[in-house]
Amino acid sequence: MRKVVLFGTNRGGGSPPADDRFIITVKTDNAGTSASNQFTIPTSTSGITQAFLYDIETSDGQTITGNTGNTTITFPSAGEYDIIISGSFPYIYFNSGGDRLKLLDIKNFGIYAQGSTSQNNAFFGCSNMDITATDSGNFGSVTNFGGAWFSCSSLTSFPLIDTSSGTSFSYTWGACSSLTSFSLLDTSSGTNFDTAWTSCSNLTSFPLLDTSSGINFNQTWRSCSSLTSFPLIDTSIGTNFFRAWQNCSSLTSFPLINTSSGSSFQQSWSNCSSLTTFPANAFDTNIATNYTSAFLTTNLTTQSIDDILVSLDTSGVSNGTFTQSGGQAPSATGEAAIDSLVGKGWTITVTGGYTP
Repeated sequence: MRKVVLFGTNRGGGSPPADDRFIITVKTDNAGTSASNQFTIPTSTSGITQAFLYDIETSDGQTITGNTGNTTITFPSAGEYDIIISGSFPYIYFNSGGDRLKLLDIKNFGIYAQGSTSQNNAFFGCSNMDITATDSGNFGSVTNFGGAWFSCSSLTSFPLIDTSSGTSFSYTWGACSSLTSFSLLDTSSGTNFDTAWTSCSNLTSFPLLDTSSGINFNQTWRSCSSLTSFPLIDTSIGTNFFRAWQNCSSLTSFPLINTSSGSSFQQSWSNCSSLTTFPANAFDTNIATNYTSAFLTTNLTTQSIDDILVSLDTSGVSNGTFTQSGGQAPSATGEAAIDSLVGKGWTITVTGGYTP
């Protein structure tokens, strides 16, 4: 039977005081490196600005004080327990190892991440973990969120924590395959979104996040196969869009986002098998030459493939490569654009196989 800790009541009425404790629920007999009646709290000193010094209470009545690093808790029997941490605890570090599968829930962030600039791979691989916490924690100084929740495949939603200082979101929520909703997080400082949401295969929509500082969008939304729409985000200084939306097989249209600084669009929209419409003028000011397999296995209309080809021709770039398959063949308008592009040294492959 689950053992539950009872918190104090708010006898004075009104809003209860904020709980500053870091509270997690664990199941000790899930697979892990500790015994079936134990749980090991893993820590890391990388990127911390204050030392570990924390106390532990458990829902079975234990108190363990003065902890300064990794701590193994032994319970009287296998089962589910709450662990309540107070003091200074900047960084838990599972890194796809240890007792990651024993962690079931983050019930409250509280003091967690205070004194941390890095949450790199913190909860990586915690595939049985949910987050029921409603507080924002103390993430305000964290710059590196790389891999922080990578492969947390039981998460169905993500809370509104403070990510305003984050510059690296590489792999942060990748392979969170059960996510169905996502908060409007502050990602305005983010420069690296490499694989940030790849394989979030149950997301049906994506919030209008501030990605205006983003440079690296390598595979960012790859295999988000349930996305049916995409917002008009700011990618104006992005340079790497390799496979950015590959395998987004439920997308039917795409917005007119600014990708003019992109150097490569290889496979960017490949296997977007439901993609029928693509905006005119999308590449008018682009500098890239590599669109190899960019629209492979799509379902573009004649109008959309015409618009893409005309836009590439308008850019004035020479000696590029463009590949499209699936959907409809270009009309005379698109064929004229192909003639012009080939004259500029481009290699063009389209549905219908037209060559000048």
